[in-house]
Amino acid sequence: MSWTYSGDPADGGVDEVRFLVQDTDVLDQLITNEEIEYIIAKWDPVYASQLMNASMVAEAIAAKFTREVAYSADGVSVGVQDLQDKYNALAASLRDQYKQYDIGAGPDIGGVLYSDKVDPLIRPTIWAVAMHDNPRASEQDRDGTSGYQDYETGGDSGVPN
Repeated sequence: MSWTYSGDPADGGVDEVRFLVQDTDVLDQLITNEEIEYIIAKWDPVYASQLMNASMVAEAIAAKFTREVAYSADGVSVGVQDLQDKYNALAASLRDQYKQYDIGAGPDIGGVLYSDKVDPLIRPTIWAVAMHDNPRASEQDRDGTSGYQDYETGGDSGVPN
């Protein structure tokens, strides 16, 4: 079991995660390289983000403190609940940073998937109450017209109303 920190989070991987959770003190090691690498291997395919990997590491560190008990001797009290709460809060903060960083915006290329195209053989449902709640259902009017056009010819789909 090893513990390393180069001091340069730009190196990525373990050093970046270690920096984000501030496990950078060689005299107070909280999690090993192998444990961080395990979390990265498990969660990087899902989120592809060191912020999310660091949040999982912070939760793992918080989990380590659950086995500790608070004790008091000679008027001095030591409670690890505070440390556990701080690392849980750090995990939540890292997830919030991930949400701000990964806004998920990208180009929208409509009509590429088969399901994006209108099937001219299916007459769309016409309704009046909450008719615009589903934007993928297109514009639909009360008068029985569907508003669908044939993508191939650009004209009316030929579907009877």
